[in-house]
Amino acid sequence: MESKPGLTVARLQRLARALQTAIKSDLATDFLNATSSLPWIQPRKLYQDPESKVLYPSSQIASISAERRWKLVSRSFDEHDCYEGRYGMPLSYAAFLDALSDFGVRSLSGKRVLDLGFASILPLRLMACLGASVTGLETDKLVAALYSFDGDTGPVRSVRGRTIDRSHDGSIAIKQGRLGVDWTPEAGSLDLILSRNTLKQGYVHPRAEHAHEPNVKLKLTDEAFLETVRASLSRGGLFAIYNTFDPTDNGPGANGHCPFSREQLAASRFEVLAHDQSDDSRALALFAAADAAGSDLAGPLGKLAPRALLTIARTV
Repeated sequence: MESKPGLTVARLQRLARALQTAIKSDLATDFLNATSSLPWIQPRKLYQDPESKVLYPSSQIASISAERRWKLVSRSFDEHDCYEGRYGMPLSYAAFLDALSDFGVRSLSGKRVLDLGFASILPLRLMACLGASVTGLETDKLVAALYSFDGDTGPVRSVRGRTIDRSHDGSIAIKQGRLGVDWTPEAGSLDLILSRNTLKQGYVHPRAEHAHEPNVKLKLTDEAFLETVRASLSRGGLFAIYNTFDPTDNGPGANGHCPFSREQLAASRFEVLAHDQSDDSRALALFAAADAAGSDLAGPLGKLAPRALLTIARTV
């Protein structure tokens, strides 16, 4: 059943207020406060070809032949689908930004950010509200099609906040595919490359018993992938990986370690600032605050992240 526009936005705003108790930095505070500027999203439809599995927004239907058009199956998505995504609470990016603040990232104003495997447009929009030019890269065809509607991408007006220089408005761009394979940023064009719960050891290098499950297939060697990351970053740019996970789980996501060793990062000319550094206390505080806010706000999320690991590397 579709939720009415505005209901999910109001719920996210209440949840953001509840999460304030778990974070310390002005950057993470501004990120959560930016929920006050979220636009309502009207229900939208995508049309899927049952054979090719390709998804089309309604704006592209006219370009499809009549023979194929009648076979399309419509799928409806509401505000909850668009902002919440399919993989848990996107507002937990606040813990990631809080951790980055510990390493000198005080503001996103004017920063050029790439989010790998973003899954939901919510964190992209909130970072853009802080003045960042944010690109989301995602292999999921559903995600790319879902955020192809007017207003999803393009300029985003920055909001007020302690870390925000309002002379820098933000923006959102979305790319589909794999980094260095389907899309490669211009050399030195990024200041920050983020991965939250995407680049996990268990996903990138799954054990044999997990090889048949959905995983992150880079389609590059580790070395070639890291070279693409390094070349895309400006001098002093950061590559940051933040993974929350439950090591007692049976799936590939139970191994939340960085898929790249400290030695691999160093060989790719990164200065390793932290490698698989525990961030358990911050992540647990965030999920506990979500649980305390009530299941109607966050759902059963506290038990999903008993551990968190942070890796940060800087170009030199």
